Amino acid sequence: VLTINKVLAFIRQVVNDARQNKPSIKVRPADSNGDPETAEVISGLIRNIEYTSNADVAYDTAAECAVTGGIGYIRVGVDYAFDDAFDMDLKIERVLNPFSVIGDPESTSADGSDWNVAFVLDRVSKADFKRKYKGKADVDFEGASWAEVSGDWLDDGGVMIAEWWTREEVDREIVMLSDGRVFGADQLEKDEDLKLALEMGLITVEKTRTTKTHKVTQRIISGLDVLEETEWPGRFIPIVPIYGDEFSVEGKRYYRSLINQAKDAQRMFNYWRTTGTEMVALAPKVPFIGGKGTFSSDAANWATA
Repeated sequence: VLTINKVLAFIRQVVNDARQNKPSIKVRPADSNGDPETAEVISGLIRNIEYTSNADVAYDTAAECAVTGGIGYIRVGVDYAFDDAFDMDLKIERVLNPFSVIGDPESTSADGSDWNVAFVLDRVSKADFKRKYKGKADVDFEGASWAEVSGDWLDDGGVMIAEWWTREEVDREIVMLSDGRVFGADQLEKDEDLKLALEMGLITVEKTRTTKTHKVTQRIISGLDVLEETEWPGRFIPIVPIYGDEFSVEGKRYYRSLINQAKDAQRMFNYWRTTGTEMVALAPKVPFIGGKGTFSSDAANWATA
């Protein structure tokens, strides 16, 4: 059949509008105790992160995936500022393939802040795997569930690896100092200036209590080994979902793209245009041939035969 795509115009209308009105992160004082100048400094830092990491591309990709497929993703990463530096910089990254991300099925939040587990799948060549993970077995994910999966992507000679993100609730002791500042007990142990001030009596510990926080861990796994393990310096899994239309049926969340309901209409349009083209292509140039006067007696019926 012929395919005359009518939905691209609607996709482009929404996506291009998002490109023209780009989202950005803004920081504002929350109450009368907030400092507008401090908020402006933090906003400037975030704008610099967005600029250096080319965040516009990440936002545009996530928006287009949400419009066309119902869901897109944005990632937050950490990397060294330069090749010869030890400073770490935050960066906002795009997720080109939203189907590579598997989020927490128990999540109910609109921004993924309650994710406790997530996977990001990737496939690398055996040469790259051996170069990066020396001494590790280059095996694929194994199990009875994979036996039912068909497709050449399992037979291309590559190795499937995955980022396995976990978020666990942990206890943390916090202290309030005499000057009103609050720190974690582990921060006091590491900060030499604070320790010196406490020893000299310049400040004292007024209160202590145990609070709840979260520990986020990233593990790179293959079908056999844990290849890497890193503790993420934050309380949330750094993958942000961007949803299209979202609705719940019997407690299960569903995501719908902009063009989800256009499938039958597009199929019908393609069918009729294909049928019309086929009829015109197969119709003879001269439908009937006869001698002079053959059709004159019943011309009206012949004309509409």
